[in-house]
Amino acid sequence: MNIRKLFSKRPYWLKSSLLALILILPGPLLAQDEAEEDEAAFRDFLTEFRQEALDAGISAATLDEVLPTIRQHRRAIQADRAQPEFEDTYERYLRRVSPARIQSGRELMVEHGDMIREVAAQYNVQPRFIVSILGLESNYGTFPITEPLFDVVATLAFDRRRSAQFRRELIAALRIVDEGYATLDMMKSSWAGSLGVPQFTPSSFLSLAVDHTGDGRIDLWSMGPDVIASVANYLADTGWRDDQTWGRVVSLPPGGEQALPAPQDAGMTPPAVCQRYQTMGAWRGLNEWQELGVRRDDGSNLPTRNLPAALIIGDEGDDKGYLVYQNFCSIMRYNPAFRYALSVGLLSDAIAEIRD
Repeated sequence: MNIRKLFSKRPYWLKSSLLALILILPGPLLAQDEAEEDEAAFRDFLTEFRQEALDAGISAATLDEVLPTIRQHRRAIQADRAQPEFEDTYERYLRRVSPARIQSGRELMVEHGDMIREVAAQYNVQPRFIVSILGLESNYGTFPITEPLFDVVATLAFDRRRSAQFRRELIAALRIVDEGYATLDMMKSSWAGSLGVPQFTPSSFLSLAVDHTGDGRIDLWSMGPDVIASVANYLADTGWRDDQTWGRVVSLPPGGEQALPAPQDAGMTPPAVCQRYQTMGAWRGLNEWQELGVRRDDGSNLPTRNLPAALIIGDEGDDKGYLVYQNFCSIMRYNPAFRYALSVGLLSDAIAEIRD
């Protein structure tokens, strides 16, 4: 295959698709001339995007400051195609709910518990869920988040797989700098292009982050009231219920892995925040799940409160499942993966020493 011919005289958007394909295939690195052609296509993309950003109201001064610093971040494309939330088994992914992470969460509650409880109460969100999300997103703010955000987001906007989504995020990131919420030096991220201790996308920062202290700035970079309030506001905005938990681990009857799953329309109407997640399958009241043979993890009966719940099946053959409630879907608005939402719920239980 002559890769150079594939790149020649193609618009930048087609070149980005070809680059993504090459990056995930085995073989030698791009030859120097091919890399140069790809880099030229990336610069063409940024030139075109400058006008798009100006049309969106971003100042020329901000664009002059930011755009010349942007470089391609090719590892972001590779990481975007191998997200552990969708690749790992449940057993492997849920190892994130580790003894060390549980202990660190408990220590955070001891150190900052009064502040966390006070702020969380204003949003009607249980503190343990906020702390759990922070534990999984950035190890409670201790994980080094050092990638240049604009490099990551611009590269993913250049890539065709989710270009439209990340073009919006690139505009949002520019607006954060343009409006003085953060300096260019502060705009560090994960490979996914998310900011700060709670790992907000730039668009989430603009729409949901909170200046809880009222000091005129939103500080998502250090553990404090703005971080707690922003995560609480995020969950509250997605229909959080503070009179419910996330769900529970359950045991299945013999053959339940095969017999119990059913399409969404086979059950009751899901809560509004859950209706988009059709792969969760049928929603039924806890009483009906009890009749179908589902039990708590220790074999005892399910709660008598007849909450609507969906059944998430774990790894094939382990006869383990999870009955999940409305709040599970709110967590998935933070990260739309079953494994992630389960890890948040399980970690929150462990931090608060809740045993089923």
